[in-house]
Amino acid sequence: MSGAGRPGERDAGPDPVTVGRDAQITVIESALADIAVAGTWIVLRGDPGMGKTTLLKAAEATARRTGPRVLRMTGAEAESGLPFAALHQVLWPLLDDTGALSEERRHALESALGVRDGTPPEARTVAGAALTLLARAAARRPVVVLLDDLQWADPSSLAVFDHVRRHLAPLPVVVIGATRPTGAGDGVDGPPGRVIDLMPLAERDAERLLRTLRPALPEETRRRVLRTAGGNPLALHELPGPGTAGIAELFDELPLGERLGRLYEDRLRALPDGARHLLLVAALGGAFARRLSLLRELTERDALSPWAETWAHIEASGLAHADPAAGRLVFHHPLVPACLPHSAAPAERRAAHRLLADALPADGARRITHLAAAAVGTDGELAELLHGEAGRKAAQGADTEAAALMARAAGLSPDPASRASRLVAAAAMAARGGRPRAAADLAAEAETEARPGRPEPAAAHAFAVACARLRLDGDPTPALELLPGALDHAAAPGAGELSAGLREPMLLLLLVVAVHTGDERAWAAVEHHMTGTFDPATLYLRAWSGSHREPCGRLARRDVPAVQAFADVLRAHDDFLHGRWEASLTVSRQGAETSAAHGYAFDEMLFLLNAAQVLAARGDHAGLAALEPALGTMARERRMRRVTERLSGLEVLCALGHGRTEEAWRYARRLPPPGTVPSRTPWFHLSLVDWVQAAVDSGRPEEARRHLRAVRESGTARVPADHGFLVAVAEALAAADEDADGMFEAVYAHPGAGSRPFPLARAHLAHGGRLHRGGRREAAAGHFRSALTVFTRLGATPWAEQAARALDGPGTGSGAPDDAGVPHPLLSARELRIAELAAEGLTNRQIGERLGLSPRTVGAHLYKIFPKLGITTRGGVARALTQTRHRLAPEAGLGPGPPAR
Repeated sequence: MSGAGRPGERDAGPDPVTVGRDAQITVIESALADIAVAGTWIVLRGDPGMGKTTLLKAAEATARRTGPRVLRMTGAEAESGLPFAALHQVLWPLLDDTGALSEERRHALESALGVRDGTPPEARTVAGAALTLLARAAARRPVVVLLDDLQWADPSSLAVFDHVRRHLAPLPVVVIGATRPTGAGDGVDGPPGRVIDLMPLAERDAERLLRTLRPALPEETRRRVLRTAGGNPLALHELPGPGTAGIAELFDELPLGERLGRLYEDRLRALPDGARHLLLVAALGGAFARRLSLLRELTERDALSPWAETWAHIEASGLAHADPAAGRLVFHHPLVPACLPHSAAPAERRAAHRLLADALPADGARRITHLAAAAVGTDGELAELLHGEAGRKAAQGADTEAAALMARAAGLSPDPASRASRLVAAAAMAARGGRPRAAADLAAEAETEARPGRPEPAAAHAFAVACARLRLDGDPTPALELLPGALDHAAAPGAGELSAGLREPMLLLLLVVAVHTGDERAWAAVEHHMTGTFDPATLYLRAWSGSHREPCGRLARRDVPAVQAFADVLRAHDDFLHGRWEASLTVSRQGAETSAAHGYAFDEMLFLLNAAQVLAARGDHAGLAALEPALGTMARERRMRRVTERLSGLEVLCALGHGRTEEAWRYARRLPPPGTVPSRTPWFHLSLVDWVQAAVDSGRPEEARRHLRAVRESGTARVPADHGFLVAVAEALAAADEDADGMFEAVYAHPGAGSRPFPLARAHLAHGGRLHRGGRREAAAGHFRSALTVFTRLGATPWAEQAARALDGPGTGSGAPDDAGVPHPLLSARELRIAELAAEGLTNRQIGERLGLSPRTVGAHLYKIFPKLGITTRGGVARALTQTRHRLAPEAGLGPGPPAR
């Protein structure tokens, strides 16, 4: 028997996360490092979930890396009454060595472990045998013994462990145990070992651990988890994360799950009924119910048990204590009040809520919620009270809490019509509060209750369904079909308070759909109902159409969760436009991850689209292609026409960065054709510079100019300022040679130039190219350097390479012949570029990859180039270019002529 795979020797598994436990790790690693010098006994003591098992795993991982043999035991409550059950786990892998023991000790140990029949052995003999067996194993190879959940170890095994502890010092053995404060392992704390008490993680460490475990957790949920966990590492691991957020319970409790809910179950179960019930009341009643005077009054009023006796049991349990100065009950840990409702039966919870309701003022809102939690069946009067309280919460902007109250009011309603209308109201509140999944569930319940009719109020139901379907599935159809009519209804005289209050969020939702689909019905409804200057819909339109910073700030200041995702997207977009690309990419990736974790398909698409902008500008074709399944496919399937157009525009940009002009033009042709300026496309201006450059660089300058004339006539260049700057850049790119300098100078002087570094750098690159081709190489070099600096800072590598190549080219300090790059008297610009690349030794395929052409097209160009240069082979291209340029350029007025000799 080798012992491999036996109970005491398991694989350590992956290294555990031990944030905030550096001091404890240091003690453990120090003991393991000195194992050959002295034996050590360490006890980790802490509440459930404090990381004792995690530290044992860390110790095991270290031991397996450094060489000692590892033996393990995990206590179990069901085995705590079985003699030597824990010892059996530890020593089982060593039983091959029992033949070296004396007959008495071997018989005693094997009988204790159930290997042979016999009379129960004496504990001292078993302990001596166990120590001898460990010593023999450690003589061959140091041994690490890990004892988890010592509080459940049987007394016989604990006696053996204590004997080992007292004789451990001379042995190369480290024993590390883990127990709860009230566990049986507490007492084994004398020399030569030590007890390490594990306290809750510091706030900073808890935050770091939670961000490591759940990087996509929304900030609001993160704060709730940190508050509830109270530094307990297990709670930080297991409290609900993305995807679990629905409608809050009446008392906003985070569902704990089975494992967390049972953390304190053994101590709670040991309490008398009266003490446990009083703790439940304190947990459910919040700060109000934790006054000792009230708890005493409730105990005496309901004759639960004598106050002094009840309080003595509570303090003895360690679950709570009194703060005499404040006169309040203080729970040992925030998880204790969270676990109490989880472990209580429904009847116990209802009784506690009833007790609290009776103790509260008759007209208080808190009393209404406790009555609702205590109620069974229907209660029309209580439903009315809850309905009113939900309305008040909604008016204060607390839509999520309002939705929970309204949903409970629906459950208490005695007739289907009132149940359906309240479910509709709850669904609308949930949608407005940023809980689309809950909104979808509540709307579906309302539809069931209303059959065979339709849910009312219809406008609220339309909003809930449209919002849920858009955000969860990315489907704009319900918004397109339902919201125009719902907006008309909400604006009509006599519209209900709920419907009228939903006008702004409905308008915002429909505007979002209009922007991304280009649907004319949606735009017509938006323009008909758009009135104010500060409502979210107006701000959103202004943000996409021009300046983003001010609308982003206003949207973010509105405490509307459904708006927050849009505000974050706009902020990331603003960062992209203003050259803060890393910030933009970080926000976009985090937003996409969070949205995906929640199942918010539309939100994910918005963040991915913004990430795609950065990737395209950086020339990351692989990264852009990787987004296609999640972004392009979804946009096409959902008929998000403007999204697919924007993606085509980004493909143009990416191809231009790599100098693949023909490929860029192929993508540009998917955009609105030359001379067409869509009237309702807030993103049109974003691809304008790319479209124009693709046309110019592919030899179609007239199409570019025709397109720009249409842009000028449409008024797009006038407002806002950002549009005007991009139009100025595009016009400079397309300008005739005689007008180019003036057009580029107008770009540099434009008010928007300083805040838009990427298009400005592209203008410098293009201007430098013009100057260089005209022989003004020193001036060109300055523009190339300006472009290179910006492209490098932004991480736009292909663009930076273009600028670097231009700087290293002829006449800019590279030492290459001065005549290369000057317009050729016999060749077109495209033919000249192909000839120059062929002169460098590139193959047709390599030239095609550089210019976005097929190898066959390159070959066809060369077939025309050779006779123009008077050559028949590729090897003569370089010399022919120089000779024909020097001979013919002066008479054509294209260059400086042959250099002076």
